[in-house]
Amino acid sequence: MKMKSLKLYDTGYCTHPEKIAYAKGSWKQIRFPATVGLLQHPTLGYILFDTGYAGHFKEATKSFPYSVYAKLTPVHFTEDQSMKQQLLLEGVQPEDITYIIISHFHGDHTAGLLDFPTAKILTFAKAYEDIKKRSKFGALLKGCLKDTLPIDLEQRMIFIDHNPLLKLSPAYGKFEEGYDVFGDGSLFAVDLTGHATGQFGLFVQLHSHKIVFLCADAVWLSKTYQNLVLPSKIANLLTSDPKSYRKNIEKLHHLSQASPEIEIVPTHCEHTWDKIKAGVYYE
Repeated sequence: MKMKSLKLYDTGYCTHPEKIAYAKGSWKQIRFPATVGLLQHPTLGYILFDTGYAGHFKEATKSFPYSVYAKLTPVHFTEDQSMKQQLLLEGVQPEDITYIIISHFHGDHTAGLLDFPTAKILTFAKAYEDIKKRSKFGALLKGCLKDTLPIDLEQRMIFIDHNPLLKLSPAYGKFEEGYDVFGDGSLFAVDLTGHATGQFGLFVQLHSHKIVFLCADAVWLSKTYQNLVLPSKIANLLTSDPKSYRKNIEKLHHLSQASPEIEIVPTHCEHTWDKIKAGVYYE
């Protein structure tokens, strides 16, 4: 089975020095958009890939310790940019979202969860285990804002990595193993632990036979994997597993060379933002 469509959305952005994400860059502050994907499955309906920024992020970061997060990564967001508001404008109600796929538990990916109270939440067990028992401060050190997580999270979660691990097509390059998310071949999830423990990306299979790789934060900038220029060593302070992070960048580089027809879409890259502004729609 194939996905009917994929649309990307801009939910605001944060700023960081370019050099942190790209060692050959400058110390100039650049914008890192928080992208969300809306997938339409032929039988399961609307599915979100992450939730981006939302008003709940601002609420959570008003007081210590989460106020530290907002100071380290200044966020530019208006409520109109929340996924809930953008979808309402398109006639999609919160209850129309059947599943939310959370690539990892950083605040810029989970902030909109509370706006979709009926959706089932798909993620990796090891991503949740990494933040589950941590205090608010301990979770913050992992980039997680626990105040953005629903109180019934555990009742709604389904763990993708409890599915059988499958051997993937050679078309996916060195991403050799993954999980068939719905058991129908529409989405394959691959482990991208590095930036965060249990982070994963999705190979989206579309009706047109096009494949889009939503690679979350495996890289922040596309030129990182294109030019094989790693982030600065400062980024290691923000990285769960620097060795795996570097290995994922090398895998992305190889994929871009071996299968250029697969479109690689990082969550925070300005090139992804350009696609949103241009109204790119995949089907």
